[in-house]
Amino acid sequence: MDFEPAVAKNMVVEFKGATYNINSSDIVDFLQACETFMSIHGNDFEIMIQTISDTIIDNSNPEMTMGVLGPQLKFLREVGYLLSGLVSNIE
Repeated sequence: MDFEPAVAKNMVVEFKGATYNINSSDIVDFLQACETFMSIHGNDFEIMIQTISDTIIDNSNPEMTMGVLGPQLKFLREVGYLLSGLVSNIE
């Protein structure tokens, strides 16, 4: 799927006395990265998180292949990148 370049918008919020800058371009980067290995429509993010949680909690199949685990692990990595870059403290 082709994306139109997003207009980078920042939102400044205050939480518990600290000021944070929320960068919308990080959200666009996250969506583009996730789309390379999974569907990003509807509740696909929720389904992916539930699948990962169920796999870890239930150890549903100890012989699960990397073909199955790969997209789940990539998703976790992208969530980590998103969360680390999404909000920066601008004290």
